[in-house]
Amino acid sequence: MFIKNQTFSDEDTLLEAMFDFDIGRKSPLVQELVSAINQELEEHEEYKKYRDSLTDEDDKAELYIEERDLRLAEIFLQRYDSFVIHSARLYGVKDDARDLLYEIDMV
Repeated sequence: MFIKNQTFSDEDTLLEAMFDFDIGRKSPLVQELVSAINQELEEHEEYKKYRDSLTDEDDKAELYIEERDLRLAEIFLQRYDSFVIHSARLYGVKDDARDLLYEIDMV
């Protein structure tokens, strides 16, 4: 997806935007949430069992990214009413407040 200025509130677009912005910088809020998700995944026996059954390291990495992003999107959808991409930054919007989630250099 090309990162362009837009406003949206659906999960599919959010997941696409998160995928694109993942190569950029995560805000401290997102870093904190990812850290908590990592902790949860390491304590989740079913996840670890399935992950450990995979033999390909790329498959393991893909599983982690998908699981992390789904959990993160779920948190975002609960916290925010909509999302805005503006000037190569992704914001979560609740009422009139915007929280920076990700930013990326487009140079």
